[in-house]
Amino acid sequence: MKNALIVMAALFLAGCVSNTTVETRLVQDAQTADARRRAELHTSLAAQYYTRGNFVVALEETRLAEKDDPKYYPAYNVRALIFMELREDALARQSFEQALALAPRDPDVMNNYGWFLCLRGEGARGMEFFNRVLGDTLYTTPEKALLNAGLCSRMAGKNVEAEDYLRRAVVFKPDLAGALYSLAEIVYEKGSYKEAENYLVRYMRLGEPTLSALVLGVKIARAQGEKAAEDSMMQQLRRRFPDAPQTRDLEQGKTAK
Repeated sequence: MKNALIVMAALFLAGCVSNTTVETRLVQDAQTADARRRAELHTSLAAQYYTRGNFVVALEETRLAEKDDPKYYPAYNVRALIFMELREDALARQSFEQALALAPRDPDVMNNYGWFLCLRGEGARGMEFFNRVLGDTLYTTPEKALLNAGLCSRMAGKNVEAEDYLRRAVVFKPDLAGALYSLAEIVYEKGSYKEAENYLVRYMRLGEPTLSALVLGVKIARAQGEKAAEDSMMQQLRRRFPDAPQTRDLEQGKTAK
């Protein structure tokens, strides 16, 4: 009887330990989930402040996110973009690396880091990241990486590769402004003026015409001998950008840069 009581007592204690462990784990899981939700909220706020140009508050929000959940990698990704905008390159690079350490295969982080590297003169390494992203068949917005790869290639003077990437980008997203404008430039330089005009028209339908778009429009019209189109573009240049050196050069018959 005594031995039986000892065994029963041991089982009772084991049950108490087991229940306590489960309860503790549930509490810890709930706390972790709450911390993750807070980190998500702070990161979302950081991204909103970043897009508005309020970088000081945006950085503080990323720090709060890190405090809540040091493993929440999107916070480091947003922080990297902020430092990138502030030209704090060492801190931007560090933040990108922190994000990749936590999520080495995340396509958005790789895409952003690749663009950072491209802008900082490390185009070859940047292209490695873009191609890794493009190798992910589950990535839902490949046009982002294709656009960045195209722009990075163009910056390196590799227009053939750039054109290929950009054409693929507009297949996925036909109204991708950056790709349309860059394609207009590239095919114009090749002498494919009608195709350049088509891309430029598609680009200009997306919003108010920029200085560079109007300048390119004048060049394309002149190359094709389309006087009416040239006059229309020049009128818009005079009205929107009367003091721009490019407007003056085109009025004088020079080739605007």
